[in-house]
Amino acid sequence: MDPAWRVPSQFTDLNRAALVLIISDTFFQGIRYALVLYLGFYSLSFLGAFLFGTAAGALLAVVIDFGINQHWIRLPASDPALNRTTFIRVLLAKSGLSVLGMAMVLGLSGAGAWNIGPLPAMAAGLFLASLQGLGETCEALCLARHRYGLVSLFRVWLGLSMYGLPLIVGSILAAQSGEEGLYIALQGASVLSVAMLYAYAWYAAGSLPSDAVKPNGGYRQAWWDARWLGLNQTAIVVDVRVPLLILGIMLGGTAVGLYGLVQRTTAIVELAWASLSKLLLKSYAETVSASGKAHVLSRMLAASKLTGLIVVGATVSVWTGTLFIERIMELTEETSIALSLLRWALVAIGLSSLKRPLVAGLLALHQERVVSRINVLSAMAGVMLIPFLILSFGIWGPVAGWILLEGVACLLLFRHFLSIPFAPKSGVDERMSQRAGI
Repeated sequence: MDPAWRVPSQFTDLNRAALVLIISDTFFQGIRYALVLYLGFYSLSFLGAFLFGTAAGALLAVVIDFGINQHWIRLPASDPALNRTTFIRVLLAKSGLSVLGMAMVLGLSGAGAWNIGPLPAMAAGLFLASLQGLGETCEALCLARHRYGLVSLFRVWLGLSMYGLPLIVGSILAAQSGEEGLYIALQGASVLSVAMLYAYAWYAAGSLPSDAVKPNGGYRQAWWDARWLGLNQTAIVVDVRVPLLILGIMLGGTAVGLYGLVQRTTAIVELAWASLSKLLLKSYAETVSASGKAHVLSRMLAASKLTGLIVVGATVSVWTGTLFIERIMELTEETSIALSLLRWALVAIGLSSLKRPLVAGLLALHQERVVSRINVLSAMAGVMLIPFLILSFGIWGPVAGWILLEGVACLLLFRHFLSIPFAPKSGVDERMSQRAGI
């Protein structure tokens, strides 16, 4: 084999880190899903309000971050932009903007802009989603510095504080005092999670050099450097979260609870991708500088093929299993609708999973402008299309739009992937192509 096509030894730590990161992320997402299941069992209206808040919080977090996390992950670990002063400035700016954003959302809700179940449940979901966004800032920094063990450890602790505590304590208190017990548990989880988050930030910052930054450094500069990545990230979150918000405003909290429960269930398919996408981005970004564009493109294709096989297998299994359950059991109308939604939502998740290796590789090749344009157009089409689909098909509307838009985005990304020359280029030509966005 040509030595130029071998993966350098410095990338082997990425391969070893993948399993640990996947396990920790599975724990984090799994305990969050357990809380969602419990809240859905307790009350679909309560769950709808909580998920409405988490959707608003996720959208708020991605707008505030605006691609900074991905930009940091893509930087070399020794890059001077990754210093303690910049990190602290960015984290403090994000924290302040998160507080302002949450106040605005809760103010609009209190003024009657929407009525989605209990307000305290929505506030808890909003707060926890915003905290998770801030935690991902620390995670991005640690991934950029190859501190994979620290990322895994704090995922476990944050999962326990943000979702494990309200699950265990809430179930005990709710049996005695109803919703008030759940509110107490969620508030306690919020306080503990804030302490955990800033302990995470303090520990992560300790590994950074304390270099001074230029006067206009910090959040504004980082936001500008990551603007194309930010547009792409915002579009992705809009694609996933806004249909849930529109559904809640049009059909109410119970519909959000039912659809959100199905959406959280299908997200299990992507548990590994939450970590692998960041890991692939880091790996591809380092590979392109060491082995050239052709090697990255070949790895993207291999990852896409593997993803396709996994997605097809998972989809066939779920379809077979749910159809079998419907035949042998008498189910309520809500359960039947949920299983039908689950089958079709899995198709959309499958298409979304197929995008992940392509997007990670294209971003590593500095193709963020093209990726951003495709995802922004998809998000804009969804915002305009989903209300009409809900009017026509009710709760099925978001699923139909999800499948359609993910399918079109996959085709466009794959078409662009095929248009990129596979032949390796010289270092000068490679840097010129990256700057030109080619």
